[in-house]
Amino acid sequence: MDLLSAVGGGTGIMVLAAISSYRKTRKARRPAQPADSNRSIDPAAYGMVPIGRVDTTRAAAGSEGEAVAAAALGGDWRTASAYLHSAGTNWDLRWHRLGYLAEAAAQDDSWVRAWQTEQPYDPGAALVHADGLISLAGNLRGSQNARHTSHEQFEAFHRVLAQARHACDRAVELAPADPTPYVAQLAVARGLGWSHEEFRALWTEIVTRDPYHFGAHTSALQYWCAKWQGSHELMHGFAQRAAASAPHGDLLATLPIFAFFEQKYRDGNEDIYAMPTTAPAVDAALRAVANASPGHYRLPAIRHMLAYTLESSGRNAEAVVQFQLIGGFAGGAPWSYFGEPLKVFAATRARAVVGWEDAGRPAIAAL
Repeated sequence: MDLLSAVGGGTGIMVLAAISSYRKTRKARRPAQPADSNRSIDPAAYGMVPIGRVDTTRAAAGSEGEAVAAAALGGDWRTASAYLHSAGTNWDLRWHRLGYLAEAAAQDDSWVRAWQTEQPYDPGAALVHADGLISLAGNLRGSQNARHTSHEQFEAFHRVLAQARHACDRAVELAPADPTPYVAQLAVARGLGWSHEEFRALWTEIVTRDPYHFGAHTSALQYWCAKWQGSHELMHGFAQRAAASAPHGDLLATLPIFAFFEQKYRDGNEDIYAMPTTAPAVDAALRAVANASPGHYRLPAIRHMLAYTLESSGRNAEAVVQFQLIGGFAGGAPWSYFGEPLKVFAATRARAVVGWEDAGRPAIAAL
């Protein structure tokens, strides 16, 4: 799903977090990576996992989705069907779960075809088929920027995205009230360069059905960013409006911190974290995370971005807490944007600890 793997990403989460795909946020040009801290730390002394034991393939411990996807690749489509169906009308959860299945389908869709043969009117099967095509399109294109992508790769990318668009239409026919096929089409809109007018019409279909869909918002954020069809101004405006409209405590309030990183990565500097509007948005993100259920499926990916944002903003005490909660994982954004994710994770974590120590270990102020 996007930045998402992000979150999300997908939005949704990839089965193999180390594999880049179009649906997750593609890597753009790489600015200079954060320098290593001049002082080393003993992670265990701060309740953190030693860097040699940090897993860079996922954002958190293995999940049910990974197990279901593995079973599907072994031919068990019924468990996949039940997994998707049990999300009910929690549309964001359905989208999140779809991410695991779509990545599996991109690797081998024989189980999806068997599912569709036996249950041709199952909207879940149609969804997995459509989203699997989108993931496949991303794999065919690759994660390099346009300068390093061949004509043949682009041709395959656009051809499969066009197929995915038709497959999404079929999923809509089978479940008109479900926003998920429309959310999947956000990636099609980016890849095929839809106009702002076309995109807004698609967006209306989504928010009419689920106005606070987290995965849809993180995916749409990518459309509005400068590297796709938007600009910094359009991206931040979208993120700020979404966060302001979110119900109290909703994780959608964290969307602006993803926009901050997108600008930082695009521009190659951290000026955005010194802007006067940044601190209130970070405060709102912290409140939303604090109010969320500890087991919320979106929390791990958000914590990674929040830890990075806090350290970049000089809020080291709060960053240390997030790194403690993250544990031994460094998969997904923001770390996956860099050529050496583990090195960036280690340096950012160390700077947070050193900054906190140098400030005299201040307590975290109440928000």
